[in-house]
Amino acid sequence: MSHDDDARATPAHPVSAVSASALPHPAASADDGFSLVIGGPLYQLMRRAHMADAELHGVTRRMVVISLVAWVPLLLLSLAEGRAFSGVKLPFLHDVEAYARFLVALPLLVLAEIPVHQRVGVAVAQFRERAIVASEAWPRFDAAIASARRLRNSITAEVVLLLAVFILSPVLWTHALVLPIDTWYASITPDGISLTGAGWWMVHVSVPIFQFIVLRWWFRIAIWWIFLWRVSRLPLELRALHPDRAGGLSFLGGSVLAFAPLLFAQGVVSSGLIASRLLSGGEKLMDYRGQIAVLVIVLVAMIALPLTFFSQKLLNERRNGLRRYGALSTRYVTEFDRKWLQGGDPGEPLIGSSDIQSLADLGNASAVVNEMRPVPIDVRAIARLALVTLAPFGPLVLTVIPFGDLVQQLFRMLL
Repeated sequence: MSHDDDARATPAHPVSAVSASALPHPAASADDGFSLVIGGPLYQLMRRAHMADAELHGVTRRMVVISLVAWVPLLLLSLAEGRAFSGVKLPFLHDVEAYARFLVALPLLVLAEIPVHQRVGVAVAQFRERAIVASEAWPRFDAAIASARRLRNSITAEVVLLLAVFILSPVLWTHALVLPIDTWYASITPDGISLTGAGWWMVHVSVPIFQFIVLRWWFRIAIWWIFLWRVSRLPLELRALHPDRAGGLSFLGGSVLAFAPLLFAQGVVSSGLIASRLLSGGEKLMDYRGQIAVLVIVLVAMIALPLTFFSQKLLNERRNGLRRYGALSTRYVTEFDRKWLQGGDPGEPLIGSSDIQSLADLGNASAVVNEMRPVPIDVRAIARLALVTLAPFGPLVLTVIPFGDLVQQLFRMLL
């Protein structure tokens, strides 16, 4: 993909809050339109198949085609083998995990391209539009974007991921994820596990497709980590008085919500896996509470932790801001006290004086500095990510509390 395609993919956004002419903008760069999504061998393959373009159009087509390739052969083979509706303890059409993985999570992983492309691209542009990066560091900022783009476009990286899933996935599945009962995809024999035809397709085609897309996403998140690390090492023009309480970096906190569909999809897969074990065995939901909690913490941390790369600079700016505005406040209050409270004649009426309003404004400014956060993300954004990740586990509550009892309890709480 050319740099021109990448630049067209992320539209320019005007600077808000203050006049753009008041900021020392760098000259337009070929690297201005950065995207974590548009690029790489799979993307190029989708373009040649007319399933994507420079604006990521055709996402519905990609969702449907990829899901059908993974799921429909499983259905057909299960029907042919008499394991779709009955015949084994877990028929194909009764397998919650298969629905969750291939008909819900997989399309969501494809759909996640849109918000990540849009929000991350805008976030990168904000460094330039808000003049966050010091002017002398613009070449290094462009170099960080170029390096991220090279990693994103790496043929070697995607080939390694592809080989890993097609080689390791069958081993992982047959040794760790197969249920210890006869299912639509495998039979348990004295000699071990015997895959059915549908099982062979799942282990060697469907699951590797799913795992490749998941690993490709985590590879792109790793690229985002590297990019943010490099930018955090640059000289930055942070402002302690910025009303976002993050030195002007709150746009990074907003960008993490772009990854919500990805976290939801991961939650769906884990929920489906747990559901299949709850419905087919004697296990209980409470047996998995620790794993669910760890999963939510790890997934949210994967998205939110790179923002802590800016913490040292934000803390330094807060300390400097408290010192500077503390000294300014002391001078102003001293003069205010001398003028209005020490008995002298100020030579002007108190009513209508702007001194009181200036004192209040100074107090508000000092409060902004004092409330400056050490990370450019607030608790609400983290809570949203956690709730999105946890939401797919909600239906599992029905394995503990019958639906009728749950509805009755809700009515009692509401009425």
